[in-house]
Amino acid sequence: MIFKNNIILALSVLTFAGCANDDEMSQEQSRLPLTFETSLSGSLPVTRAVDGSFDAGDELLCYVRHIYSTDLSTDKNYLEVESYKKLVTIVNGEPTEKLYWDDFSDNNSDDHYLRTANHALQSFYGYCYNGGKPTTDLDKATGVLGWTTDDDQTPDGDMKKNDLLWSPAQNPVTYVHEKKNDQGKLEVPYSHAMSKFTIVVVAGDGFKAEDLDYATVTLNGMNAKGTFTAPTSKVDVPTDGTTTVKMYANTASTTADNKPCRAYEAVVVPLTALTKDNLLATIESMSGNTYMVNITDDMLTKWSEKEALNTGKTKSGYNYKLTVTLNKQTVGVVASLANWSDVSAEGTGEIQFSADIKTTDATSSTFAKNDAFSLWMATDKDNMGSIATTSKFDGSKFVNSPAIYWPNGSACYYFRALAKTSSVANKTMDAATLDDVTQGTDLLWGTTVAHKGNATIDYAEGAAINPRTGEVPLVFKHAMSNVVIKLKTADKDTDPDYIDLTGAKVKLVKLASSGSIDIAYGKVSASSTLDDLAFEKTVDTEYKVTEFMVPQTLTSDAQLVITVADGTINGTKYSLKLSDCTLENSTTAISEWESGKQYTYTITLKKEAVLFRVMVQEWIPTKGSGNATLDWD
Repeated sequence: MIFKNNIILALSVLTFAGCANDDEMSQEQSRLPLTFETSLSGSLPVTRAVDGSFDAGDELLCYVRHIYSTDLSTDKNYLEVESYKKLVTIVNGEPTEKLYWDDFSDNNSDDHYLRTANHALQSFYGYCYNGGKPTTDLDKATGVLGWTTDDDQTPDGDMKKNDLLWSPAQNPVTYVHEKKNDQGKLEVPYSHAMSKFTIVVVAGDGFKAEDLDYATVTLNGMNAKGTFTAPTSKVDVPTDGTTTVKMYANTASTTADNKPCRAYEAVVVPLTALTKDNLLATIESMSGNTYMVNITDDMLTKWSEKEALNTGKTKSGYNYKLTVTLNKQTVGVVASLANWSDVSAEGTGEIQFSADIKTTDATSSTFAKNDAFSLWMATDKDNMGSIATTSKFDGSKFVNSPAIYWPNGSACYYFRALAKTSSVANKTMDAATLDDVTQGTDLLWGTTVAHKGNATIDYAEGAAINPRTGEVPLVFKHAMSNVVIKLKTADKDTDPDYIDLTGAKVKLVKLASSGSIDIAYGKVSASSTLDDLAFEKTVDTEYKVTEFMVPQTLTSDAQLVITVADGTINGTKYSLKLSDCTLENSTTAISEWESGKQYTYTITLKKEAVLFRVMVQEWIPTKGSGNATLDWD
């Protein structure tokens, strides 16, 4: 019979033999049957690897021996007579043979007779193999056997066969031959000789319930072999290393907050060392990703508080439980001891990829809070698709909204980004789209920087990169051309050729003011439509204007027009064909404006002559100059 709180299997029924009389208050009893009481409770911690009770068909072994001592509570000597000791097998609550107390004694000798003082029977030890088999035969006299757990416990039922139950030496029980007295039974409390690990995998952000169908969990650094001495509850393990253990996957379920989860279980030989930062478990095939769960100080501290560790090593009868919430790119870990007491701890897990990169030697610019950019992510560079997310700087890092994940651990991905600023003075970086290629906008195109990967991978700029735990390194480049026009004149106080440039206007004509950008390569293509007036601005206090222009080829119609307010009704106009400008000390004409370059046209106006100089700069300056004839109306 199995009780909920105290599981008791009556191994034989107390029977009485003798004469029966309705008027008699006592009976003469000739032989007392040997009765056992077994349990999966008692003083030792215990949890069944499969369910919380004995299963039908489990074979319970109990080694019974005859004890003789003047003080049975302290001095437990047993008689060296082979017939006075026996390994009893119990199946489904009954011994496989009928046993009596007198079977373990000799009534012809007072020194060997259980019915005399100072004699008793003892349950010296017990074992339950759960369908498994010792790797070295049981030494009946000492209760020592060898046990090895499998490194693959994934088949249904295999974990139970690895789970060894044992019972230590019990206090002797003296012979009591009285009517209606049940004190003549041997109590045999069983507990787990093994340690158990339970890892509950929760499908977090970025995962679906069906991703758990293929996930596998493997324990690392586990003891597989041990020598067990049940009478003293002692375990010895060899020093020839540890092994990995594939865990059994239970049926998928859900957490209290309705997240998909699945529990993985395995039993291992105790005295497995748990050391901080060592790998405890590997979770694989979770939507193509692999996660590594490492041991933390918090786990060790909490388990030590619950006496579940002995000098950092696992103990018999304890179930070490981890709840691991997997998010793509991030892992949250909560550790607890199952069944006896709940303990919480925090740990770390890292997603592992085939070419994991955690850091690069690329340097990053300083960003202001709320700076943002649009990000594209694709496996096909010629089909980048739509915007994957918007990244915004929170003061310390860029945060994606919505969050994006590495879909798996093997495919390589291209990353591209777009941002914009509205003027030279405005340093705020806003997210941009493919439609933001317009004059007056400083469009920034981002791509992955060239960086060194692991020992076998070097990433070129813009190349597809492998999934990694570290950040994706991006570098932003100016997609537009920056055109600066500076006006100069002679000295006002000393040169009669001085011209007052206050209020002068500068305009560009016959130029494209919009275009499109190839997000994969960052190349801007100008519109075929040329505006009669691309832009017109009044010079600032430094007699300068600046504009972000669409990169384009300069046709013969493209002109720079300057209007000086000299007191006339319409002012004096000066015009210059942009295609006629050549670099300083060169006959090479500036035929196009390129992305990422700054073109500085310095125009010197005098009453008798006009001079100009053109300087072409990368946004890291590269200087040049040139001369051309300036026409005026």
